[in-house]
Amino acid sequence: MSNWAGNTIGFLGRLRKDVRGNVIAMSAAAIFPLIGLLGGAVDMGRLYAVKTRLQSACDAGALAGRRVMGTGRWTDNSGRANQIATQTFDLNFPAGSFGSGAITRTFSEVDGTVTGNASVPVPMTLMRLFGSPEKTLTVTCDGLMLIPNTDVMFVLDNSGSMNQVIPDDATGLTKIAGLRRAIKCFYEALARQDITDVTPANCGTTANPTGGLSSQVQLRFGFVNYDHMVNVGKLLPNDYLVDNWTYQSREPIRTTVWSWTLGSESSANWGNWPSKPTELGTASNYSNWTSLAGTDSLTINGKSYTRSPSAPKSITSCSDLNKTNGGVEYTDAGSVQTEYLQSTTQSPPVHPAASQALTYDQKDNHVATAYRYFWTNGKGNSGSCNLQSGTYNYTLTRTTVTNKPIIWAQQEQVTWRYKPVSFPLASLKAGGSTWAGSVLLPIGQGTGATVKLSGSNADTTLTTVADTSVTWNGCIEERQTFKNTDGDPSDDWTGYPLSPAAAFDMDIDTPPTPGNAATQWRPALHSAVWGRKTTQSDSGWSGSNTTNEVDGGNATDRNLSSNNCVTASRKLTSYSGQNGNLTASNFRAYVNTIAPNGNTYHDIGLLWGARLMSPTGIFASENAMTAGGAQIQRHMIFMTDGDTANTWNNYASYGLEWWDRRQINPIGLSNGSYETKLEDNNNARSNALCTAIKNKNITLWVISYGDGVNTTTQTRLENCATSPTYFFSAANTTTLIAKFREIADKISNLRLTK
Repeated sequence: MSNWAGNTIGFLGRLRKDVRGNVIAMSAAAIFPLIGLLGGAVDMGRLYAVKTRLQSACDAGALAGRRVMGTGRWTDNSGRANQIATQTFDLNFPAGSFGSGAITRTFSEVDGTVTGNASVPVPMTLMRLFGSPEKTLTVTCDGLMLIPNTDVMFVLDNSGSMNQVIPDDATGLTKIAGLRRAIKCFYEALARQDITDVTPANCGTTANPTGGLSSQVQLRFGFVNYDHMVNVGKLLPNDYLVDNWTYQSREPIRTTVWSWTLGSESSANWGNWPSKPTELGTASNYSNWTSLAGTDSLTINGKSYTRSPSAPKSITSCSDLNKTNGGVEYTDAGSVQTEYLQSTTQSPPVHPAASQALTYDQKDNHVATAYRYFWTNGKGNSGSCNLQSGTYNYTLTRTTVTNKPIIWAQQEQVTWRYKPVSFPLASLKAGGSTWAGSVLLPIGQGTGATVKLSGSNADTTLTTVADTSVTWNGCIEERQTFKNTDGDPSDDWTGYPLSPAAAFDMDIDTPPTPGNAATQWRPALHSAVWGRKTTQSDSGWSGSNTTNEVDGGNATDRNLSSNNCVTASRKLTSYSGQNGNLTASNFRAYVNTIAPNGNTYHDIGLLWGARLMSPTGIFASENAMTAGGAQIQRHMIFMTDGDTANTWNNYASYGLEWWDRRQINPIGLSNGSYETKLEDNNNARSNALCTAIKNKNITLWVISYGDGVNTTTQTRLENCATSPTYFFSAANTTTLIAKFREIADKISNLRLTK
């Protein structure tokens, strides 16, 4: 091998093994990857910051739009919710932020959820070197307002004092009219629908509500109107009411009596007429002698008599018809016969007499006419013989006795016995929760035949028992309760609901057991109930109160302070007008029916308000959750205008107070003292019920209306409310409306979450 070749190979070998310049070459080769890594990190940081800010702006816009939408619709108020969503986005992501390009952002709402979409192009920096001039970022977001589905139960005092006008009330409305207006304004504020018979000025606003609620929001209203009863019976299933119940009523006393009529009369046997009277031939028995001028001859009884046309020479020429014994010739002109009873007041027959004797007289009336020549003296021996006639009236009488058979008929005459009476009531049950409106009871007094009774000639109209249609409007008597035994009912309910035992009436949730009357409710039948005193007659009662049976007449005075049934209650119902629900006009029409009635028993209103809205009670299937399984927020609004007012003779939820005595024994108490005990018991029960209602997670709002509440009642009402801030006092109608709207606003103050 030559030295050149050898040297060359040696040089190349050494060169291959020499690494002293490699770093520069390697650095030059690595510079482009390094630029890519650094540019990517910078641009990725920018993209992350932009997307984070974009997402936050989208979230803020969606939540703001949902909040403005509230319980209404996305399109309400000319799409204001969408405007606010967009403006909120723009405030949180101004145009050009982080050097970004033109922004695209939209918001929409479906089923109560607001969804946002936003995108923005972001120019690249170092990454442009690698062919990526910009990157478009897109985000989505949603805003969900968890609006509690809301139940509102109005428990409203409908006592008679609600018909009064509060002195100096600027509206001039009765309290019941003011309450109706306040409820309608409350509805407008909460349901956001217009009630046509109230104006914005009536409600203290500037415009009618518009838009309504989102279809995803369930808002229901219920009503319990109360006085001394509640009208809830027809909301209940048939099995919840008794088939028989005992009322302070009356039953017929049926007495058998005999009436009489007369059969055909037997034939009369008159016999012969008596002889004519001998007085007919005696001139002195005749009267009305009258001269018959121009009569010179006369035939009487077949005898002819003639008078000389010239004056006779002596008086004796007239003697033929003027006999010395005073007799006369006469004729009998005939007779007129009449017949009549000797007496029109026959003695009435007495059962079991067989016949009645009737005595008749038959009279034959005659007029006899006598004739004579009668000498009339002149001056001296002169005179004349004149023909005269006279009359004599006489009567012939004969008598007979006839018989009429007596026809006796057995009759029933009814009077009444006043006492507790059990009546069958199953005919009220029409199946399921359908009810008849009345029941036939044998308590009516009917009119029978008009007859003559044994021993009397007078006409008597018999009385009968009439099956009377007794109306049932839906008011109820409560189920079995606890009766105070120590004279102080104020502490009987301190252990509620665990005591008193067997007080089924205070059980809010447990349904009745069919067939167990103690656990079932009873129809209140106002027209079938009588109180009673020791004596009574057709005109009414007298004497003192009694629990004894009283027999007598028709006693139309029932001694009850009120015979009417309060306005029917309503279960919780939606009035949204959506999905077949009732509308605002239905709400208005119902509220306008609420009317004052009787006395004030607060406990019965609170009790049924709780029953109708309890999520665990007799309507749990309707109240526990919405149809879609969502939770429900519950509010009770309890409004009263006064103190508890119980009356001794009320037909109330526990029967006829003084006579049924289911809660308090009135023995030894005056009427006033007895009423005080009833009121103490009512107040104690109301206090216990307020606590029970609050323990069911029902928000309890309490409103005192007017100036009829004393200090003790005021304190009790304040304690009844969920807290002092849930109690309101309204001295007049304007304030009442404002308080109702304030409650509506607080119920509407709902929270938002994503």
